[in-house]
Amino acid sequence: MKNILIVTSSRSEYGLLANLIKGISESKKLNLHIVVTGSHLSFKHGKTLSELLENDVHIDKKFFLDYTLDTNLVISKNISKIVNQLTRFFTNKKIDLMLVLGDRYEIFAATIAALFSKVKIAHLHGGERSEGSIDDLLRHSITKMSNLHFVATNEYRKRVIQLGENPQSVFKVGALCNDNINNLKII
Repeated sequence: MKNILIVTSSRSEYGLLANLIKGISESKKLNLHIVVTGSHLSFKHGKTLSELLENDVHIDKKFFLDYTLDTNLVISKNISKIVNQLTRFFTNKKIDLMLVLGDRYEIFAATIAALFSKVKIAHLHGGERSEGSIDDLLRHSITKMSNLHFVATNEYRKRVIQLGENPQSVFKVGALCNDNINNLKII
């Protein structure tokens, strides 16, 4: 049985991951682990942990961060905390693959920990663009540290390959939000 870790840090990315999490948790060949951090655990940002709990998601670990101030020093400390705590998690659990989505600094930190712990990384929604923000730098850095790439469009696939990734490891699978639409229960 393969051990899969998903790190989730925000409502926006969890909303995209929810059906994937459900599918992996129902698999007979995969053992799912979940690490929750970021705004999921922050009262200031809505403490969206309740959404995971409502979906009966088993949470292996919670990494609480400091969101009292949005300064470079606080962000750097939060990144360091995730790298340290997740590296300890990897030391105690045999994880075969970590799945991450997007471009948040919390996900960037998780990717650093996996890279140096020699855990394979699958990046979802790479190759996308966010003009004028740090998100592009983080997303492309996550892409460069990842082993597998699951992108939404041919354009994004091309961009990931242009970043130097092996075309054989870049898969156009469509946007995860399409799964949410297909699984939507109509009232």
